[in-house]
Amino acid sequence: MKRIRPSHRRGVALLELLISLSIGATLLLATAAAVNAAFIAYQTNQEQSSLLQRARIAMERITTVIRTTSAHNPDSLTAANLFKAGQVVTDTGIDLFDVNNVETIFRYDPADKQILAIVGGKTYVLLNGVEAFQVKMEPMRSAESLRTGGGYDLLQRATILITVRTNADTNAAIETTGRQTVSLSASAMPRPNTW
Repeated sequence: MKRIRPSHRRGVALLELLISLSIGATLLLATAAAVNAAFIAYQTNQEQSSLLQRARIAMERITTVIRTTSAHNPDSLTAANLFKAGQVVTDTGIDLFDVNNVETIFRYDPADKQILAIVGGKTYVLLNGVEAFQVKMEPMRSAESLRTGGGYDLLQRATILITVRTNADTNAAIETTGRQTVSLSASAMPRPNTW
């Protein structure tokens, strides 16, 4: 009688090797996709944070000047005439004068997508990548105007809306996707005009 010996395999079959390699490749691909998604989410958050910070700085500057100056007027002549007639107007700029009669203008430049600050005749770029800039101005009459029957000569409240978007022209190195948009709104009441 012949003795049958159980056969022992010595090594890994080619099919088993291919299956284990495909499982390993699938796991590596899933890990790479997760890491890539994490980097994209981080970059998006950084862009959003940078936009929000820049928009808040511009908004703070505008509202501070509105609160501390004594004379306010819409930037366009048509809106200024409506404002003096007592109508609430929305404009793309605002003219302000401090107690020393130094003029400050905040104006939207749609061609370059910028908010410009013109202080004492010198022009500065306050914010880049601006999609929309609006200033809603509510007029009021001063005590003198009420006594004499004059027109609307003071600003009761200004509501500012800024929409800013990342763009390729921005110098910030982290803003690369150009798909983030932030909108901010704030209201300011001039301190000298409150009774």
